Amino acid sequence: MIAVKARDIEELGVLIPAIVDRLAGATGMTHSQAYRMRLAAEEITTNIVTHGYGGRGGTIDIDAGYDDAWVWVRIEDDAPEFDPSAYDVASRLAMDPGWAPLGGFGLFLALSSVDSLEHVRAGGRNRNLLKIRRGGGTDEEIVRTGRR
Repeated sequence: MIAVKARDIEELGVLIPAIVDRLAGATGMTHSQAYRMRLAAEEITTNIVTHGYGGRGGTIDIDAGYDDAWVWVRIEDDAPEFDPSAYDVASRLAMDPGWAPLGGFGLFLALSSVDSLEHVRAGGRNRNLLKIRRGGGTDEEIVRTGRR
């Protein structure tokens, strides 16, 4: 398990790639899987800093690990409750780009990058668990079949 605390976007910009690189080295994640995990973790943590803490600052706890089936990154914060897994991607994508409000695509990227995003509010904290399946075929098979 890898565990860190971060307080700002610059720090997260260094920590998240290091965490994912270490996780990829330990698990044999493909380049594509590591990229998707990093993208999702960066988008979720940027949302926490920007919207959850609103620039006031706060702590984000990140840990990562794996088992036989999954590789995961867990992100916890003390910001007001927000469940990114409840974000309605379909309605956002259906909006006319000329009339759509700015933003919202970071959550789309995060949700579409991982195989599972689970949110729990416990002890006054948001806990987001980003998961990517281990194994399950080559990147080429994933592209060919459209499944992860």
